[in-house]
Amino acid sequence: MGCHSQLRIAGTVTVGPKGQVVIPSEVREQMGIAPGDKLIALSVEGKKSISFITESDAQSLVDEMGARFTYYKQSLTKEKRNT
Repeated sequence: MGCHSQLRIAGTVTVGPKGQVVIPSEVREQMGIAPGDKLIALSVEGKKSISFITESDAQSLVDEMGARFTYYKQSLTKEKRNT
């Protein structure tokens, strides 16, 4: 099951004159976003879409990818030693 099946419209925002947007309160509450939180904006090349992820969630994903990379690297090294 891909992540596209989990996409939904969460709300609408209006871009202000300075390019700022306000995330709807329901969305902030559901996502646990508080004033002062840092968000990372993501876009899909060739698409006119923007997504946001909290900096802490992005760091968790990076940490998980690093742990998996280390695991696979160790597995490959161990496999090479056994052949």
